[in-house]
Amino acid sequence: MRRRKKLSQADSEIDLTPMIDVIFLLIIFFILAGRITSEMRSNQITVPPARTAEEMQTPPDWRHAVIEVFGSTTRGGGGEPRNTIRLGWTGQTRTVSGVDDFSSYIWLREELDRLYEVAQKYQDPLGTGMMLPQVELEIRADGEAEYRLVQEIMQVASDSIDPRNDMKPKDLGNPPNFALARPFVNIQFTSFRPGDRETPTN
Repeated sequence: MRRRKKLSQADSEIDLTPMIDVIFLLIIFFILAGRITSEMRSNQITVPPARTAEEMQTPPDWRHAVIEVFGSTTRGGGGEPRNTIRLGWTGQTRTVSGVDDFSSYIWLREELDRLYEVAQKYQDPLGTGMMLPQVELEIRADGEAEYRLVQEIMQVASDSIDPRNDMKPKDLGNPPNFALARPFVNIQFTSFRPGDRETPTN
């Protein structure tokens, strides 16, 4: 009878050392992560109040005018989002339906010119010769309004661009005569939630 050879079983043994190393690394990781999480929960971060910030208040002899800008989910004929401008001191509204339509900006500049005429004025402290109106202009916009529209309204209010001339820089002559400008320089920005369309009283 032939003797059967005994098979070598050296390769059948499994080395558990790498697995034990991985388990220890995972245990250390979860211990450290658990400590960091508990420390973050226990320590409440408090922000100190600002000491230099002051609430802006309109001087008693100044006027406060509001321009509201809010968007709409409806689309115009050209597929552009429609935005609405409403003036707080007149209650009138206009819709901006396209990028190349400057009729709403021309209307806005005309209404600002009327406000400039009736407002009291003071000399520009920088000595430019401009007469600045004693009007605090507030631009309020909601989250659906286009940022481009808010920026262009600010440029129209500051009289730096001319909506009657394709929104090009306003021509003040050469050399420039700043006395021809009718800027509103006291401008502040606020925001409100979409759907909140209440105009504050002036």
